[in-house]
Amino acid sequence: MRTRIITGVVAIALLLPILIFSDMIVLDIALSACCLISVFEILKCVGTVKKLWLSIPLLVLSPLTVLAIRPLQNTEGAPALSSVAFAVIMAVTLYLLAVMVFSKNQVSVEDISVSGFLTIYITAALSAIILLRDANHGAYTYLLIFIGAWVTDTFAYFTGMLFGKHKLIPEISPKKTIEGSIGGTLCCGGAFVLVGYIVNVWKGVESNLLLLFAYGLVIAIVSQIGDLCMSAIKRRYDIKDFGKIFPGHGGMLDRFDSILAVSVALLLLNGITSIFN
Repeated sequence: MRTRIITGVVAIALLLPILIFSDMIVLDIALSACCLISVFEILKCVGTVKKLWLSIPLLVLSPLTVLAIRPLQNTEGAPALSSVAFAVIMAVTLYLLAVMVFSKNQVSVEDISVSGFLTIYITAALSAIILLRDANHGAYTYLLIFIGAWVTDTFAYFTGMLFGKHKLIPEISPKKTIEGSIGGTLCCGGAFVLVGYIVNVWKGVESNLLLLFAYGLVIAIVSQIGDLCMSAIKRRYDIKDFGKIFPGHGGMLDRFDSILAVSVALLLLNGITSIFN
């Protein structure tokens, strides 16, 4: 527990400057580094990191893609970001299929499918953080990614510890309970409302508190699904943690599993109706 606390304090100390200067390239660099580490962890988990024709392109392209998001958005006359994303995904897919064909059975369909799909998921999710930061009132909107994931996780843990009696999905995560899940979900909704109220009072930015509460509930559910999905992958490949970069906590993916899912969901929700007006 002591190691976990120390690691948590150090991680927060490193994260704060990144959040403060998030409108600068420091956020892009930090998320690019997270992408590189996360993709390495997933390839190591799947067992394809040493299959260099497969792993090297993924390890190079994924962080570069995150770094390219802002320049593509801000360059006048550049192709639409959606068009570029589609083209890159198709090019990577075709390349991976070619690797499978010419690898002489050294790279399987499962290797290609799992490695490629999860790399795209990680890259897209971390890119979504930048897209939200640069959206309307993005300075507040993108923070909801971290608030949603961490509030849900923290309060689900404490609620489950105090009131948990019924297991949620014991086959994947034996310690998670239905009561903890409900507690984390409700607290996330409340946290979103609190953020909306603070932003309104502090910055005069209008927000629909009822909508924020509803979004908070959705984000909490997505956060828990993201966590459980990564837990299922770890069970499939029989590992405890994705890495050891955070002593007492595991790897980058062990800390960012919920954030990846939340960033994508929040980007979609914000695209439907802006969270802050």
